[in-house]
Amino acid sequence: MTPLLSIIVPTLSVDLELRRCIDSVELTIPDFTLWELVLVLPKGTSGATAFSEATALYPRARIIVESRPSVYAAMNDGAAASTGRYLYFLGKDDILLPSMCEVLKLVASVSPSALFADVYWGTRGLRKGRTSRWQILFVNACHQGIIYSRESFAVHGPYIRRFRMHADQLLNIRLFWDEGIRQRMIYMPRPIALYSGTGISSRTFDANFVRVQPAIIQRFIGPVPACLWRVFKWFRLRWHRGN
Repeated sequence: MTPLLSIIVPTLSVDLELRRCIDSVELTIPDFTLWELVLVLPKGTSGATAFSEATALYPRARIIVESRPSVYAAMNDGAAASTGRYLYFLGKDDILLPSMCEVLKLVASVSPSALFADVYWGTRGLRKGRTSRWQILFVNACHQGIIYSRESFAVHGPYIRRFRMHADQLLNIRLFWDEGIRQRMIYMPRPIALYSGTGISSRTFDANFVRVQPAIIQRFIGPVPACLWRVFKWFRLRWHRGN
């Protein structure tokens, strides 16, 4: 039976943080027929150790080893190994919230191309998931608040691995500027996950994406906004270096 949702968790280690994440999923969605768990582990000796530990601790999970060492390669591998109608990517430091049950009911009844929801982001509080095709060009949505249909991900994915932390933003841009997909997107004003805000993504600078972002903006809305964005980013970088 095809599950409604594939929850994909790339992880470098099998530890208490991962256990907390998976416990939150199992407690939030007690009907195990609705979802499947795909754990993506690293290559090498540490991956082999993690594989044996994960197999013993999580017998319901589908456990695979990443094909290449990067977070987006792991997410792509997890998506390819999954079978659910919808894809949801979590980090091992994330916690799923009870409102996900309400979200799944909506997804099952409406069958959207993607669903955007809110997320609690560390000490910053609630981060709204509502966005638009204009906003997504400049500011990304938190992936812990996004559920993708498999069809949407297949059309505009997979993630481009050369981006260290913003490949999901490029995917979201492509989705929002695909009129057929955008018309079937929905937003639910509920926080569905808690993101600690202390993971790799919050501490990593994606120079490759910064370099190509003006070209992406120019492609979709023209050269003037792209030029203004370049100037803004230049002053912002100077300000950060000065502080």
